Amino acid sequence: MTDYHSSSGLRGRKVLGVVGKTCRVRTYEAGRVCVVEGCSTKLSMYNPSPTCACHTAVWRSSLRKAQDSAPRREPEVRTCAHEPCGREFVTTNPARKYCSDACRMRAFQARCVRARREQDIGETAQAS
Repeated sequence: MTDYHSSSGLRGRKVLGVVGKTCRVRTYEAGRVCVVEGCSTKLSMYNPSPTCACHTAVWRSSLRKAQDSAPRREPEVRTCAHEPCGREFVTTNPARKYCSDACRMRAFQARCVRARREQDIGETAQAS
């Protein structure tokens, strides 16, 4: 007899994964019709969308337009947070601190170097 070993510690039994289990396929109401006005396409019971394939992009874009009508942020002038740079830049992103990726990376490297120095100072003080 062949022993099957698995990470769960079972011996002599074959461990079945998803393949051995019967998975229920999600179905939706039968007899649904596309919600777009004038379309009489009958939807599949496996289609989660309320529209047919022909109107899916149109329907989603109309939803996006409604969401996009939200007020846009006003552009604001900021100063780069990387001290050696100090350039001014315009942004609408409230989380943006640096004028460019280069400044962002230089500031990160400077923070890492500073943290290493502080860690080294702390270790030498403890060793003394």
